[in-house]
Amino acid sequence: MKSLVTGRFDGTLVSWRRAAVSAIRDGISPERIIWRESRDVGGLFDSIVVNGDVAALPIPKLFLRLAASVACHRDPAKWDALYAVLWRLLRAEPMLLTVVTDPMVHRLVQMHRNVKRAAHKMKAFVRFRRVSAGADEAYVAWFEPAHHVVERTAPFFVTRFPSMRWSILTPDRCVHWDRQSLSFTDGVSRSAAPDGDALEELWQTYYANTFNPARLNGRAMRTEMPRQYWKNLPEARIITSLQRNASARVRAMLEQLHSDPETVPADFAASVEGEMPSSLDVAGDWDPAHDPGVRAARERVPAHDGWNRVTRNDATIDLGVAGWTDPTLLARGVFYPDDCRTPEARLRFYASRFPMVEVDATYYSLPSRAAAAVWASRTPDDFTFDVKAHALMTGHPTDARRLPDWIRRALPKTRDASARVYASDLPAEIIDEVWSRFRSALDPIRACGKLGAIMLQFPRWFEPTRESADFLRRAKALAGDDLVTVEFRNRAWMEGRIAERTLALLRDLELSYVIVDAPPGMESSMPPTVAVTDRRLVVFRLHGRRVSTWEAQNDPVTERYRYLYDAEELRRWKPSVLETAFNVARVHMTFNNNHANYATTNAAEMTKVLLGDEHHACY
Repeated sequence: MKSLVTGRFDGTLVSWRRAAVSAIRDGISPERIIWRESRDVGGLFDSIVVNGDVAALPIPKLFLRLAASVACHRDPAKWDALYAVLWRLLRAEPMLLTVVTDPMVHRLVQMHRNVKRAAHKMKAFVRFRRVSAGADEAYVAWFEPAHHVVERTAPFFVTRFPSMRWSILTPDRCVHWDRQSLSFTDGVSRSAAPDGDALEELWQTYYANTFNPARLNGRAMRTEMPRQYWKNLPEARIITSLQRNASARVRAMLEQLHSDPETVPADFAASVEGEMPSSLDVAGDWDPAHDPGVRAARERVPAHDGWNRVTRNDATIDLGVAGWTDPTLLARGVFYPDDCRTPEARLRFYASRFPMVEVDATYYSLPSRAAAAVWASRTPDDFTFDVKAHALMTGHPTDARRLPDWIRRALPKTRDASARVYASDLPAEIIDEVWSRFRSALDPIRACGKLGAIMLQFPRWFEPTRESADFLRRAKALAGDDLVTVEFRNRAWMEGRIAERTLALLRDLELSYVIVDAPPGMESSMPPTVAVTDRRLVVFRLHGRRVSTWEAQNDPVTERYRYLYDAEELRRWKPSVLETAFNVARVHMTFNNNHANYATTNAAEMTKVLLGDEHHACY
């Protein structure tokens, strides 16, 4: 009988892999070897000796990826399981990993899933507490992961909080970020982490206000938020009371549905929801055919028959407009029914007509998680929001009065208070934090699958230079896993040989080029080039073709987009849109000629154009 052998290694996957290859080369079968990490000193059996080059045996890449995950599992028997499968792979069963019903393969897959779930829970349930303020501001979090996933998840937190100094402490391993590099230290006890900070009360208030008692599902909550994590979550302290009061809150909500609506103050009704301003229904002298007024535009709207969505070759073409709250769109008699007098009613009505919308308000003011949660709750499951990046994220100037205090405090003291703020006025770490908080605010719509893309619309002075290319690379890194679309406003990006380089750069970065229809011949007008640089999503964005106002200072700004496309102008886009849909997963067609009902009219007309005689495809 052959003797048993102890496979000793330092506890890392690299060390185990070298030892395993040596053992297989020496013909040591799985039943003869017992794997022990180096901290388990002593033993009754001989240890194997590592000889030769690991690369000498052709280990499948799929196994290496699986092993990298399984190595993070807490079960010490993982090494025995990995060795048993590797032995069979290299000896006689090269296709073993495709046999998912094999007990050994199934065991490794389950371990991989457990590790993946543990990493997800760490990303979801780490809560930072501020331990110092001012120039030395730093944050610390305590977490107890189910498996050894600290090093695997650390890059996620770097991307999420690049401009913060933070540490995540765990019993196994600690990770630290100093805004430049990651470092790891040994695990610590719970007493090394803070118990709370002054921000927790604010977080609990936010959580309580976004908690929807009508959707309470205790079993689902415990599945997604296991109680083992509650002790480190500030919101967990109020969950029990929220659950206890859920039924009463639902009854109150139902009773409110049957109560008389509150009367809108007369002065408010007159100014906001009064009769349609006469200026909206007067044809423009500059071009009555393309500025006919609200009533003429309304007469062109096809009979409503569901969402403005078209399907082609398993791709969806979603049509919508840029913003649902433009003042000229809110005026009575323009688009919304008379009984749509609240923000909730308007968004629900809009979402009953269109499957997507571009959020433009985020260009002027940073979004909030509370607002995004409201958007998510008031729209259908398959609705999509494309969100326009804040001005500071694309090099545009912005009004300092709309900036939060934490940004204003970083502005130079000598700066003119009335001047507009550019990204160049602020430290780079502040801009990184703008990105981080912008993306964090979108979590509610991201979590329910309603985030389409973050749209970067660049100014005219953003020219095709090396610095601009580096800016795009940085934007891609800061955007994380979110889809990003890019609209240029300098035609030099798409002229001559530069055009080829532009599209190649966007493809390399997986940034989606926005296909534009705009007034021709202007310096900031992009040619209507149809190009696919990211097959996950292509956006067509139509701004109208009003030349006289395109580059002018307009008050209101909607004068720039006061243009109603005619039928022939829409039909000319049909071949490009349908052909693009055959090569991508999704197409968004956004009408940004958002003056009164011009955009909503053209979006509905374009749906009919794309459908042709196949009207049943709209749903």
